[in-house]
Amino acid sequence: MSEAIETAKQYIADENCKEALKLAKKRHGKDDITDYLTILDLLIDANYMPAVEEKGMYYQYYDETHDNGDYGEKYFNLYLEKQPKSINVICDLALSRFNKGNIDEAIDYMDKAVEEYESYSKIETPRISKKEVLMGKIELLIQSKRYDDALANLKTYENQNGSDEKSDLYIGLMLQKDGKNEEALEYLEKSLQNEDTIIGLNAKGDALYELKQYDEALKCYKHCINYESKIEDDLELITNFNYKSAFCCVNLGNDQEAIKYLNKTISMLNEHGRLPKDLESIYQKCSFEKERIMKKGEVKDAEFGKTKFLSIRTSLIIL
Repeated sequence: MSEAIETAKQYIADENCKEALKLAKKRHGKDDITDYLTILDLLIDANYMPAVEEKGMYYQYYDETHDNGDYGEKYFNLYLEKQPKSINVICDLALSRFNKGNIDEAIDYMDKAVEEYESYSKIETPRISKKEVLMGKIELLIQSKRYDDALANLKTYENQNGSDEKSDLYIGLMLQKDGKNEEALEYLEKSLQNEDTIIGLNAKGDALYELKQYDEALKCYKHCINYESKIEDDLELITNFNYKSAFCCVNLGNDQEAIKYLNKTISMLNEHGRLPKDLESIYQKCSFEKERIMKKGEVKDAEFGKTKFLSIRTSLIIL
């Protein structure tokens, strides 16, 4: 038995569970998952409810298998059996349901969290404000691509709380997806004045692209490309600003530059093997456009030109 576990046991015996939980979190910070989970279990056995949520959050965010796809739900349910008005854990449970693909249930839990603000338990002060819960619901709607519902909730949010950087960004995104590009630009500009975000710049580029302002759209997309290395696990976003950069160049009459972006997009998508239908469509579109440009015979494919083919005689010698 480790020193940390012995210390935790003493804390619990002295009814100082708060310090035991701090110790568990320190072990987690040092990647000592065995001690971390063991201390949490000792606290759960002592009916210390914050440890129940902590363990649920571990499986929600950190465990590789998310407890075989449970995403901490059983721990959040256990917590809510004891404290059913916990806004914090209702929101935790909403995210678990969302991660399992139960989107309607997740949204219902977020609505429930908003309702509980009228009479939440004084035992536990919510970590997040009512305003943040409302925004959390909106973000779940956006992630599930329910854009009409997201926009309706954003308008309600704006009426109740006024506009802010995040609401301006999301309203701009939703309006752009709805084809209301001029209105979308107004919101996106407001958001980008506070902070340049890749999502905001990409959406601004898309709005300008749809308005056929290709030169300005390309500037936005190039800005996104400069920060491309910072984007994790969003192939759809990276593909969008790269392939549209190519078609901005095509529309501006710069086929040589277009080939550069087409090659990059084609190579990038090739690396990912089987693609979702929308990305497969983009791959085909880029391939056809590259072929069309090359058939004109006015542009050299620099990437293709780097490939050296051996003569038959040289090949035979190598073999």
